[in-house]
Formats: sequence, C-alpha cells, structure tokens
Amino acid sequence: MNRVLFACVHNAGRSQMAAALFNLVVDPAKAEGISAGTAPGERVHPEVVEAMNELGVDLAHEKPRFLSSELASTA
Repeated sequence: MNRVLFACVHNAGRSQMAAALFNLVVDPAKAEGISAGTAPGERVHPEVVEAMNELGVDLAHEKPRFLSSELASTA
C-alpha cells in the first residue's frame, strides 16, 4: 500500500486536514494519508476540528506528531 505524507510545521491544522480529506477520497486498499510536523503542537486546532466535523470527519482525538526521518521513510 502507498502512503502519502502531508507535512506542516505544527501538524495541528493544514496537514491534519489534508490527510483526512485525502483519506476520504482514496481507495483505502491502495493508499493512506498520514500527517506530521517539524515542531508539533499540543493538539489539533479547535477550529480545524469544528470545520472537519462539518464534513463528517472527526479529528478530535488526533494528536500532532513529529515528522521523523523514520516516519518520512514510510511514505
């Protein structure tokens, strides 16, 4: 399976949204989107959680994660 990595600095907004939207449209047997950041925040921004809820996507329990070279090598 292919992995697509979406990265931003804090992994608390843009990359979380991008990975979630990618996962909505991709065939899960063929690919998955993941996200990470170079300086992860403490949590996903509340306004991001709210906006994604409007699309039926729950990001409330997602945690920002560090973009390590090990993680990047899986994409």
